[in-house]
Amino acid sequence: MKILMTGATGLIGREVGKILAQKGHEILVVSRSVAKAKEILPFPCDVIVGDLSAGPLHDERLQSVEAVINLMGEPVVGARWSDKKKESIYNSRVVGTRHLIASLSQSVKTFISGSAVGFYGSCTDEVLHEDHPAGKDFLAKVCLDWEREAGTAPGRKIFVRTGIVLAKEGGALDQMLFPFRAGVGGVLGEGKHWMSWIHLKDIVGIFVFALENPHVQGAVNGVAPLPVTNKEFSETLARSLGKNLGPRIPEAALKLLFGEVSQVMLSSIRGSAEKIESEGYQFHFKELSEALAEICAPFKAGEEVFYAEQFVPAPPEKIFSFFQDAHNLEKITPPTLNFHIERVSTPEVKQGTLIDYRLKIHGVPAVWKTEIDEWQPPYKFVDNQLRGPYRLWHHTHEFRPFCGGTLLVDRVRYRLPMGYVGWLMGAKFVRQDVENIFAFRRKWISKNWPL
Repeated sequence: MKILMTGATGLIGREVGKILAQKGHEILVVSRSVAKAKEILPFPCDVIVGDLSAGPLHDERLQSVEAVINLMGEPVVGARWSDKKKESIYNSRVVGTRHLIASLSQSVKTFISGSAVGFYGSCTDEVLHEDHPAGKDFLAKVCLDWEREAGTAPGRKIFVRTGIVLAKEGGALDQMLFPFRAGVGGVLGEGKHWMSWIHLKDIVGIFVFALENPHVQGAVNGVAPLPVTNKEFSETLARSLGKNLGPRIPEAALKLLFGEVSQVMLSSIRGSAEKIESEGYQFHFKELSEALAEICAPFKAGEEVFYAEQFVPAPPEKIFSFFQDAHNLEKITPPTLNFHIERVSTPEVKQGTLIDYRLKIHGVPAVWKTEIDEWQPPYKFVDNQLRGPYRLWHHTHEFRPFCGGTLLVDRVRYRLPMGYVGWLMGAKFVRQDVENIFAFRRKWISKNWPL
C-alpha cells in the first residue's frame, strides 16, 4: 500500500513509519527539507517537499496514495501561549489538514488523523467516551475543528484522540523527569484531576491497528484503559524513579509560571479505552506502574540514557566495515570537539581493542580511553570508557538489517561525575552536547553515504 504521512519526524510518526516500512508498505512523507527528513527518519521513504501551512501540495505522486496518516501539529506545551503561538497551534492542525486534503485524489481509501483527548475539555470525574460533546476551551476548539477538517477527506476516516504519551525516547514525560529525578517533583494543584495516559508502543499500535482493520471508524480514544489522577500519577512516577514525592505545586504558582498553558496541566480528562478494546486492540501496557517501570528503570539506577536511530540504504556488512576503522570516528565527530585518536591497540577494531584519544569539551582538554568489550560483526559492538570525563560511558552500536538497508541504533548509558551534584548542575547541558554529537553524525552519514 502507498501511504502518505505528515508529522513523520515526530515521536509517534517515527515509530509508526518503522512498523509500516517493515510491513512492506511504500511510504511518502511531507517535509520542508529532504536532507532533514533523511537525517531524522529511521525508515526508507520518498519525501515530498512542501509546507502544508502555506497551501496545498502539487506532486503527481499524491495521485496514487491509498492511505494517509496525518500527525502534523505545532507542539502544544513547552512554552507560554502568546497569540502568535496559539495561531500556530491552530493553523498547523486545522489549516494544514485542509490543505492536505485539497492535495489528495479520490484514490485515498483510509484517512487517519491525529487528534487529542483535549477535545473533551476538563470534565472532572466523568468517564469520557467518543460520543461525548466537545469542550469549550481553546484546545477543545482546535481538536473539534481539526476533526471537522479531517472529516472532509475521501475514504474511511478515523480520528485518534491521543492522551499523554509516555516514552523513553522523549515526549511529555521528558519534561516531567528532571524535577521528579531531583526529588522535587510534586502533585499539581489538588492532584484530583484525571490524566489519560498511554505508552508509546500502544499509541503506535492503535494507529497501525486502525489502518489494518476496516471496521474501525470515526473517533477513537488513544488512551490506556486505566487513567489515573494526577496525585496517583505523581506518586507512581516518584516510586518508579526511587525518589520521594516533592511538595505540592499550588495552582496559583502554575498559572504564574505557565499562563494559559496551566489550564492544560490541570485539565481533568478521564478518557475511556472501551471502544478500541471492543474493536479488538490488545494493550501492551494497561497499568501505569508497568509502563513507568519499563521507561524509568535506567534512571532509577542513576544512569542517563540516550537513543538515536538512522536508516542507511546499505547492508550492515558495508556499514560495519566503516566503523571497523577507528580513525573514521574522527570524521563523524563535530570539529568543535577537536577529537583526535592517539593510539589504537590493534590494526582493526575488534574484541578487546583499546583506543586512546584526546578531545576538548567546551574548550577544556580531556583524555579518553575506550575498550571494545563486545564485538559481533556485522551487527553489533560496544565500547566502554575505561578512563575519561564520565563515571560511566557505555555505548552500544547496533546495525540491524532493515527494509533492504540498515537501521543504525545507538544506545548510550552514561553517568556524570560528582554524583547527584554533578547531575543536578550538568545533566541538561551534557544531554544537549550528546544530542549535538549524534545530530552531526546523522547529518554526516546522510550526506556522505554511500562512501
